[in-house]
Amino acid sequence: MIDLPISIDWTRPKPIRYNEDIPHLDGALAGELRMPRCRTCGSEFWPAGPVCPRDFTADLDWVTDPGTGVVNSWVQIHKPYFAGDEVPYVVIQVQLDTGPRLTTSWTGPQLPRIGEPVEVSFRQIADGIALTEFGPPPPDQS
Repeated sequence: MIDLPISIDWTRPKPIRYNEDIPHLDGALAGELRMPRCRTCGSEFWPAGPVCPRDFTADLDWVTDPGTGVVNSWVQIHKPYFAGDEVPYVVIQVQLDTGPRLTTSWTGPQLPRIGEPVEVSFRQIADGIALTEFGPPPPDQS
C-alpha cells in the first residue's frame, strides 16, 4: 500500500466491494490501476465481470495497467446529486491505451479536451478506500 492523502471531506457514497471489483479497488489503494484480462484472447476489459466480453471465456486474471490514455468523452455536472457535492465537477470517459474505456473523475485544472492525453492518479477517500482519477500528465521534466 502506498501513502495516499486522505480526503476527509468525501460525502458521496463509497464504492461497494462486489467480488468482481475487489482486485480493482485493492489496486487503487496500492496505487495501481488493476484491470481484468482474458487469458485466452489477451484483452483487457472494463467493467469487470465473470467472463471476457469478447470470447466469453472465464479464464481471467488481473494485470496492472499503465494508466495512460486519452479523453474519449466528458460532461460537466452542475446539479449536486449527493449531499455536499461541490458543483460544477467534471466526469470523463478515458480510452485507455490498452483498450478499455473507464468512466472516472477529472483532476485537471481546466476543462478536458477530446483526445487529450491523461494518466491515472489515486485519491484515498477513507481508511482502506481509494479511487482512481485521471488528469493531464505532469509536464516533462527534461
